[in-house]
Amino acid sequence: MDRRKALKNLGLLTGGVVLFPSCDFSEEKVSLALNKLRITESQETLMKELVGCIIPEGEIPGAVSLNVHDFVWIMVDDCMDEPSQKSYLAGLNNFDNSIKNISGKRFGKLIPEDRIKALSGILEKAGGTLEPADQDLVNFVQTTKNFTSLGYMRSEYMMTEVMPYTLIPGTYGPCETIDNSKRINING
Repeated sequence: MDRRKALKNLGLLTGGVVLFPSCDFSEEKVSLALNKLRITESQETLMKELVGCIIPEGEIPGAVSLNVHDFVWIMVDDCMDEPSQKSYLAGLNNFDNSIKNISGKRFGKLIPEDRIKALSGILEKAGGTLEPADQDLVNFVQTTKNFTSLGYMRSEYMMTEVMPYTLIPGTYGPCETIDNSKRINING
């Protein structure tokens, strides 16, 4: 037997045994890393389903097609302070279990009508006094709803195709009647 080969194999075996306990295979991998937030794949999927419920697909693209879920993550990461982010993530982590308690199924398994009913049930709690966990959940849903509508209305598609925006309006002419078949111009 070659002594060098045996020592090399023994060293590799010892190193593997020492490093193996430090490997934690139970945590879910991060799929989206922002400045302060680390978003897992299940959280990202849940956010896509939620913004898709708030602004569904129709004649014009919905929130998922316009990647509004990414806008929501960026707004939470950049525009919220640390305690608000912790509250938001606590509401996110509690969201699926709360929906299961309300409707009997997880959010991803519900049909669109039941999703809307469950979200309405959560938002109806906003008026009264709430437990801290329920307050986090209500804040999560309200914040996500606000950021979704903001991101959707400020998306490139909406600003160029549905409501064309010109930075400097042209000359103003005489009054004209509004034609419903023309595009909406938000400059007045």
